[in-house]
Amino acid sequence: MAERAWVKNLKPGAELDEMYVVRTRELRRRRGGGNYLAVTFGDRTGDVVSLAWEHAESLAKECEPGKVVRIGGHVQQYQGRTQVVFRRAEAVESADIDPALFVRSSLVDADVLWSRMQEYIGAMEDADLRQLLFRIFSDPDIEARFRVSPAAKTMHHAFRSGLLEHTVSAAGAALVLAEHYRLHKDMVLAGVLLHDLGKIWELETENSIEYSDDGRLIGHLALEALYVDRVISDLENFPNEHRRQLLHILLSHHGEYAYGSPRRPKTPEAMLVHMVDNLDARLACMFEAIDQDGDSDQAWSGFSRMLERNVYRRRP
Repeated sequence: MAERAWVKNLKPGAELDEMYVVRTRELRRRRGGGNYLAVTFGDRTGDVVSLAWEHAESLAKECEPGKVVRIGGHVQQYQGRTQVVFRRAEAVESADIDPALFVRSSLVDADVLWSRMQEYIGAMEDADLRQLLFRIFSDPDIEARFRVSPAAKTMHHAFRSGLLEHTVSAAGAALVLAEHYRLHKDMVLAGVLLHDLGKIWELETENSIEYSDDGRLIGHLALEALYVDRVISDLENFPNEHRRQLLHILLSHHGEYAYGSPRRPKTPEAMLVHMVDNLDARLACMFEAIDQDGDSDQAWSGFSRMLERNVYRRRP
């Protein structure tokens, strides 16, 4: 069997006959009239911009986002970046698809990450918050979803188990900073561990990461706040002040109204959760930009949409 043509290994001049998942699709207008098709194809190793100059409309029908297609074409280099020009695309039957080929996964074993998160919960001194987190994360459905969910569709930790990796990483940083600033460490930890819980219902992962109907209509901040409040209501004598402050953290962790936050952080604990979430996400984007070209000796990364800049790749 021929070796798979992984995206990360594509070299200019190579001919392609391979299966990829369609990430994005856009019909564009040519300067001289007529349309061409711009598609982002991907597998678990990365994505590549691909163009079809002929038969754009018919190929667009085959290249539905989220679907796996077999394409034929060739690899070229344009302005220093790898690009594919394709001539054909055929939808692949679902029975012939291995989702593991197309959705990236965390490089850290999910069992290791889950165990670390359970250690954080077990070490909490606040019995009420510890009981709440235990109740939530001991639910088999929550655990199954949380272990595999991405943290985003296209931005930071946008891969299988990305949510778990991001949550555990942010929790480690938050605990150090909460102690430094003499904050309520268990409230901060509870906020971090729950701040993206709603992602397990907001995002769906098959051959690609897509928004669910609940994700599009409600969003993860509201989904998690509603769920956590419902669990709290089932606990006897859960402190109302704890409930108020924890829900505030969840509803304010995006920081600003412009970023979809219904509230801005108004407690030190909420501010810290917001800042740590943002820090972990942005550093993850930087590391991804640095690593995106593999062993390339280029000093600068490609443009990072989340960071709105190129990243200097050479490490001190």
